[in-house]
Amino acid sequence: MLGTSVRQGGEFRTATDCSQQLNVNFRTDLLKSMSPEELLRFLQRKPARCQRPDYRPKWLRCLIDSIAQAFEPLCDVARAGYDCRLDEHGWLVRMYLGTTEIIGGAKDGQIEHASFRMDLRTITDLFETVDRLEWYSLRNTEPEEFDGETRSLLTVAGPVTGGCRVHLELLASPPRCAGPALQLTAQ
Repeated sequence: MLGTSVRQGGEFRTATDCSQQLNVNFRTDLLKSMSPEELLRFLQRKPARCQRPDYRPKWLRCLIDSIAQAFEPLCDVARAGYDCRLDEHGWLVRMYLGTTEIIGGAKDGQIEHASFRMDLRTITDLFETVDRLEWYSLRNTEPEEFDGETRSLLTVAGPVTGGCRVHLELLASPPRCAGPALQLTAQ
């Protein structure tokens, strides 16, 4: 899955220390002395981010995994991504299939969105009851967050196991901040 972002009470919780952090001066000198090829190899070996504590309850992690399994990509492969936040109404979970960046060839740098289908009965069965089931097709008023002139999403809201409330948004395309989930090297 793509990286997670957990927000509780309106603030992000992140690790303040990363055990793999290098001395800043040493890193700067080292990076300046590297060729572009060496720099790329160094960045590929470096962990993507520091490990962050996972504040999500176990039942929510299981729910997210079940929803991710319900995505059926209509292309070769795709990777599910999500964002979840706790607020006064319960958990807001936004899920989507990530994009693929083409590397090399005539389409170098092009971002392709993953087409998919989903059996909605599978999703609604994860809820004890469904209070709201709505589909939105919206004019994109947030161009810095989403690509395209319109965006589409399906929302499902209601209690899940144990009575905890979840508002699920299934996005037709990922938010721009998610970045590409996969890279495809052109042949």
